[in-house]
Amino acid sequence: MSQTTTLNAPVVANARSTAHMSNADLAALWSEARLAYPLYAALAAQFNLAPLPYPTGELPPARPTRNVFGSDLQWLDAIDEHLLAYQLRQVPSEILNGSEPALRAFIQRQLKRPNKTTLDRDKVDWLLGQYFALCAPEGLYRQEIKLEDVASVLLPVIAASAKPLEWCEPIEQILADLEKCHSLRDMMENGTFEQGRLLKDAAGDMFYEPSTLVSFCRFNFLLRRAFIRLLHVDLKSMGEAIDALEASGKKTVDCRRAGLSAAETTAQLRYFCGNWKQPFQKDYTESSVTRSFEKLLALRTDLEEAIRLARPKEVKLTQVRSTPDLHSVESLSGSFAVGETEVVSHPAGPANSPVSTSAAEADTCLNMIRVQLAGAASSSGRAMATVTLQDTKVLLSSWEVTAFSGEGGEESLDLRRAVVARALLSVAMDQRKRSGEERALASALAHARNESSYFPRRIQHAKQMKNTEAAINLGISAKRLLSFIEEAENLQP
Repeated sequence: MSQTTTLNAPVVANARSTAHMSNADLAALWSEARLAYPLYAALAAQFNLAPLPYPTGELPPARPTRNVFGSDLQWLDAIDEHLLAYQLRQVPSEILNGSEPALRAFIQRQLKRPNKTTLDRDKVDWLLGQYFALCAPEGLYRQEIKLEDVASVLLPVIAASAKPLEWCEPIEQILADLEKCHSLRDMMENGTFEQGRLLKDAAGDMFYEPSTLVSFCRFNFLLRRAFIRLLHVDLKSMGEAIDALEASGKKTVDCRRAGLSAAETTAQLRYFCGNWKQPFQKDYTESSVTRSFEKLLALRTDLEEAIRLARPKEVKLTQVRSTPDLHSVESLSGSFAVGETEVVSHPAGPANSPVSTSAAEADTCLNMIRVQLAGAASSSGRAMATVTLQDTKVLLSSWEVTAFSGEGGEESLDLRRAVVARALLSVAMDQRKRSGEERALASALAHARNESSYFPRRIQHAKQMKNTEAAINLGISAKRLLSFIEEAENLQP
């Protein structure tokens, strides 16, 4: 249950001034409010937003007094002020989709809110997609969906032309790229969600133009449809990998890359794949959800690696000596691998030496990652790569790998900083889980927090310079770092 948010209705003025409205307009406003009230009441009760003005199941009166009219509209506006998109996702479908008129009235109230913020946009964005899913003909789900199809379904809510808008052309490019994806990994690599988010940010007030709302509603629906398709592909591939491992007699898998144990049974993994559900507790842009997707993809990578290792082949080993004067490397050294190339190093310094996240340690981590990526350059050639520091595996996206391939410019330097902070924190988190070591985690967490405060400025700078690709790439890497910070904070005493 969410924490209670106390709403002080008098503080939130009625957003729609009624002083100069006709009686017909006042009646329409009240009718809309009464239709939407059950949804507001469900949200207020579920998230403890405010006491209900009426007993459960009871509607506001059809003919209110002036005081009731004003106070009830204030109550609805107060709920709107505090309501977030992820909370809408948690409302049971039988309530949210129980009445088309109620959902329509709720959306129309959101569209009429003055001085709308990004939070308001996210609510409208999600609600229109929900309305389309509720009202679209079932046969349309499996067909090519055109703008006119979406405009027709949304007509009771917004009257919009189905004519494509020139400035929305990037949406079509994202959708075209989406058709080339064969796995959720491809979506993560392409930054598909982040590209859509940036387009919505760039729209500003134009987002609420009816034709723009139609374009984004179509985009959201097709994106979700593709996500479900690709999720099934990943889960099916993982199931087939488990079948192959069991057929070869292997009953356990090293799944530390995915944050599980070094000996997960195939039965446990089969159960995990069969029961995995998308986490809707927070919006998909939240770091915890991104982390959940990454865990799923990392698990598929663990299974693929287990199959490769189960095949008879010679594993090439390359010996690498640690640099003697870098005593802080102790927390990062050990055996690490990329693809089919194994790189082995040995700890430097005493096992109980103090750990501090210094500039020297960050440099050491950066150099270790470079060594591993260089050693894997001629391997399978996949865009993503995994580096292992001590027993901790860190997954790098294609743009992060590229950032380590040469000197690069400021964009590469920013990405390296994000990866190093994430890697240091990952190692410290694993140490905390294995041995209870707290000093390394506290130090790495402080370093990660400091680095994470730097990236928003760099992302904003890239946007201002119209460098969309750099903004997207660094935005994704920065969010991944935030997800690790969030997880690390939960490990602290």
